Amino acid sequence: MKVRSLFISDCHIGSDYCNHEKLLKLLSEVECEYLYIVGDFIDGWILSRKFKWHSNYNTILQKILRMSRKGTQVYYVWGNHDDFIEPFTDMYFGDNIQVVRETTHTTLKNERILIIHGDQFDGLVTKNKWIQHIGAVIYDYSLSVNKLFRIFKFSFSNFLKQKAKEAVKYISNYEATVVNYCKNSVHDSILCGHIHKPECTIIDGINYYNTGDWVESNTFVIETLDGTIQLIRYEDFIRSSN
Repeated sequence: MKVRSLFISDCHIGSDYCNHEKLLKLLSEVECEYLYIVGDFIDGWILSRKFKWHSNYNTILQKILRMSRKGTQVYYVWGNHDDFIEPFTDMYFGDNIQVVRETTHTTLKNERILIIHGDQFDGLVTKNKWIQHIGAVIYDYSLSVNKLFRIFKFSFSNFLKQKAKEAVKYISNYEATVVNYCKNSVHDSILCGHIHKPECTIIDGINYYNTGDWVESNTFVIETLDGTIQLIRYEDFIRSSN
């Protein structure tokens, strides 16, 4: 699959629930000029509590390094779970890998997209970061409860997550704040992750894209070879590539 740009976020490498096999297949089958890793790629919070490293993680990192050596420009936009990367902000690793807090991507259709993880706009996180750490632990455990509900095709963690995120949105007006931040800049659109809710919509005249995650939704965003932005689910990607 050839695309101009690939945007992924919230892979949470280090979590028992990271769908690393699916992520690896995506990276193995996509060719792109630009790769944007939009935060929470490596879950430093989980790894600091319980270090567990799957061999696929090495392969994923090697794939990205190989892509950069072949000419793909890679931007690592760090988020809250991988904030250990903050000291390397604005640094280059080789010629084609740069660590940033936010950046701009211009599509072939001249759409200027602000790329940012989005944790800066989560009012609950910004004001009470200790609550976020507790919430992360609760969410991680809630994923294990999913096993009890699979027979009913019900995701307990997704139910819990959506209820929690609705509360966060109510308190901080998350998406409105993100869009307002974009409107006060020179951008046409904003692309983020963080809340694990894949979205491709227009809010108050601004194109709003959220990449989703690689824990439950398994979604990503692409810019096609003609400059069109699309949100894609892994299952649809697999069907189209077969």
